[in-house]
Amino acid sequence: MPPSAPLTAEALRNAWAAAEQWLARNRDAVNAINVYPVPDGDTGTNMLLTLRAAIEAAAKAPGPTVGAMMQAMSRGALLGARGNSGVILSQWVRGLADSLTNAEALDAARLSEALRNASRAAYAAVTEPVEGTMLTVMREAAERVESNATNTFATVADVLAAAQQAAERAVERTPTLLARLREAGVVDAGGLGIAVVLAGLRLGVTGEPMPDAPATPAGTVDLAGVEHEGHGYCTEFVVEGGGLDRDGLEAALMAVGGESILVVGDASMLRIHVHMADPGPALSAGATRGALAAVKVDNMQAQHAAWTAGHGPGATPSTPPPAALPAVGLVAVAPGPGIAETFRALGAVTLGDASGGKPSAGELLDAARHAGSERVLLLPNDKDVLMAADQAAAASGGLITVVPTRTIAAGLGAAIVYSPGGNAVELAAAMVAASAGVRCVEVTRAARASAVDGVAVAEGDPIALVDGVLVARADSLESALLAGIAQAASHRTAELITLILGADAPADAAESTRALVEAAYPHLEIEVIEGGQPYYPYIAGVE
Repeated sequence: MPPSAPLTAEALRNAWAAAEQWLARNRDAVNAINVYPVPDGDTGTNMLLTLRAAIEAAAKAPGPTVGAMMQAMSRGALLGARGNSGVILSQWVRGLADSLTNAEALDAARLSEALRNASRAAYAAVTEPVEGTMLTVMREAAERVESNATNTFATVADVLAAAQQAAERAVERTPTLLARLREAGVVDAGGLGIAVVLAGLRLGVTGEPMPDAPATPAGTVDLAGVEHEGHGYCTEFVVEGGGLDRDGLEAALMAVGGESILVVGDASMLRIHVHMADPGPALSAGATRGALAAVKVDNMQAQHAAWTAGHGPGATPSTPPPAALPAVGLVAVAPGPGIAETFRALGAVTLGDASGGKPSAGELLDAARHAGSERVLLLPNDKDVLMAADQAAAASGGLITVVPTRTIAAGLGAAIVYSPGGNAVELAAAMVAASAGVRCVEVTRAARASAVDGVAVAEGDPIALVDGVLVARADSLESALLAGIAQAASHRTAELITLILGADAPADAAESTRALVEAAYPHLEIEVIEGGQPYYPYIAGVE
């Protein structure tokens, strides 16, 4: 079909497939742009998985029209949304779909109108919209093509080219609009993701080959050291066993030519993501250390060659097994095996995995359906899961009430007062009050050099965040922990410190780190949980 013709549903589906492939190529670059120099930036991953869920749903559209396909895509995005960026992306897709409900095909005028409606829908989904974010990029792209009412743009490709250019300019401007971006020396990650999606749609419409190099924003961020999607095989698998050596496996993968390596987990289970020219050596490196499971190998060269064919696989994790059915159920997001065990002991159904990936709205909804008979209280336990939790609640028909916990420590504080025989409304209020009395200290190593919240850090520095705000850098993880606790306990009468040990905590941390904290705070009760969470060797709840 020539680019000047209106797009059929099939042509638009292929364009979305191209957008998914281009976003996959750029995922690592988007992930690397994080205001805080913490190692769990996953904006690109969340947007990619959300888009993949939408495209999978589009393949099952009940009718041959653009309107039917986009409505199916909107439903898929709704339940597949992960993280705040994925939720906002899903609302953008919903706005596109609502504007195209009755469309047989897609022409330039309809697309211009749909992009404006999509921007409005995304803004409406955010309680307090902030400029300098992906919302700004969506809006400025839409404003650029609003003039199409006067036939400025003759084709869909023209509209997408103009929207892409406006989006890229808006991404470069985000640090001028948001002080935290400017201070950290980065552009907005979600905004870059939107620019990449628009570029991918344009490539899909025009049939142009994908560039070899991923997209990079001009000016404010250096991504030269980031490994990006390329050709070869994207290889993912799990290694299960005892005494697994994460660093050793990572070194082995590097030795056999692995790129974009990610090894997360603990001594009993490691989850691996690696790009290889040949997946065999990577799988062998894992098999020599334990039992392989969940093996997934994607041929990126074949995907690149056939990106217009509409393939976009993206399996979603399974829901936890059914629990007993109390009057009011409890679901908690738990990013580590020990954290999950603690929440289960308090009566919760848990979901989460060793990689720290964010659950989708659909997964939260599925877990809730297994957790309680009529009402379920949901603990997101992560600021980047809050919007997906709200989206799951909106789709649940009154089943879910979200208790908006933003940290693991706050979630544990809330779960303490849960009672399966209580009244849902009263319980939710009590849990909100309990969580408000907990401050959360998170200790990790800086993923890059940065200056945020008035604290300058170098890559690898131990740092402490309190309720998501960077408060200290230190010479050791333990010193950072003590500095964070000092901040958390400074403005309140603390009684209890709950120390949650991560997968990267020292082997003797249950004794040695506890002794350090007890020596500094002899008047406080200290509890220790072997949490097993990734990225953060120490989390502490102060209440």
